[in-house]
Amino acid sequence: MDRENHDTIRFSLDGEAIDAHPGDTVAAALLRARITTFTRSIKYHRPRGPFCLSGTCGQCLMRVDGVPSLPACRVKVQEGMACERQNGPLGVEKDIFRAADFVFGEGLDHHHLLTGSRVLGRVALEIARRLAGLGELPSQVQPPVAGELRTARIAVIGAGRAGLAAARAGGADLLVEREPRPGGSAWLRLGGPDPDWVAQQAREFKGELMLQADCVGLYANDTSRPGNGLLAVRSRGRLIGVVAERVIVATGGASQPLPFPGCDRPGVYAARGLLGLSTRVGEKLVVVGDGDELRLCTAALERFGYTIVRALDVQPVRALGNPVRAVDVLADEGRQVPSRIQRIRCDAVAIALPPAPLHELASSVGAQARWVAKLHGFPVQADADGRTAVPWLFVAGRVAGREPVSSGEAAGRAAAS
Repeated sequence: MDRENHDTIRFSLDGEAIDAHPGDTVAAALLRARITTFTRSIKYHRPRGPFCLSGTCGQCLMRVDGVPSLPACRVKVQEGMACERQNGPLGVEKDIFRAADFVFGEGLDHHHLLTGSRVLGRVALEIARRLAGLGELPSQVQPPVAGELRTARIAVIGAGRAGLAAARAGGADLLVEREPRPGGSAWLRLGGPDPDWVAQQAREFKGELMLQADCVGLYANDTSRPGNGLLAVRSRGRLIGVVAERVIVATGGASQPLPFPGCDRPGVYAARGLLGLSTRVGEKLVVVGDGDELRLCTAALERFGYTIVRALDVQPVRALGNPVRAVDVLADEGRQVPSRIQRIRCDAVAIALPPAPLHELASSVGAQARWVAKLHGFPVQADADGRTAVPWLFVAGRVAGREPVSSGEAAGRAAAS
């Protein structure tokens, strides 16, 4: 690429220059450069790379321009930006602490490490404190955050398909979306309304669409009466408080890992995260999941340009390599013969499980959420119109465990009544 035509942005990682494309996140640029170890785990300093690629898993936290623990998958690259990997006191690329596997062959119970001696226990605790953590404090004092307060009749959190439908049906004043564009998973083309529908809904929405705005808190504003909600919204360096008579939560879901040995190694990604990435992480993928999510994500990844080596609806025995370059599976699972291990070579592994409902905002103000196995998470309990146990709070879409458009329209109409 020609830097004179501004087709390349140059930034650094641990002092080494990296080229990025305009619009890249730090994660996308590093993955394009075949850098997969982004940080180290807090307790044991094991190599970690991005998984969800949507800012929910915490496996790609980096120090960016002196500010610690920023998700690399959410930070856009800027010319001259300086990124540093965290939690690697002996070198991020070298897994020095793997020696613990040999010293503690049966596993390490850190809760009872050296607790038989008061002196040794204090030494172990001090060492743990020095090794653990999420990076160092910022290099400079951060500027104060500007704030403002506004009101709304109906505020909708999340501008995916459910949120757009709710905002239009209810005539919402405010629609808050953390991404640069509305639509959510519609852009992944996994079925349902496509981006053309999203564009039409956004054009016909008469209220304020606040993009790149993250609702970081939801509170009951007045507990002495039926009350209303208070949203804390972080947007472009500002903190905005929104007092809303009715709030509709349509925050969707978050990609979840599948627990098997090696599932937390660099090179294991959420399938939806890969579909939203601006680059590929190799050519050959093994996709692991179940049901419609496995089928839809496999087809979408093929359209994205990947070669699908195998789509597995069984849990692997283990993933191998750093980054992962193979998975072992039981070749004879379910048969009345001794199981045989089959090794499948790949460039990366994609996990295709239904995203777990992001219920935390609704739960924080008293809405009830219960485990539903087929949803792999805790949808918020609500009636057919999205009403929760909190009088001013409604839910729609995946956060309620329901179809997005119809549940969004129902919640919007109920909130406006």
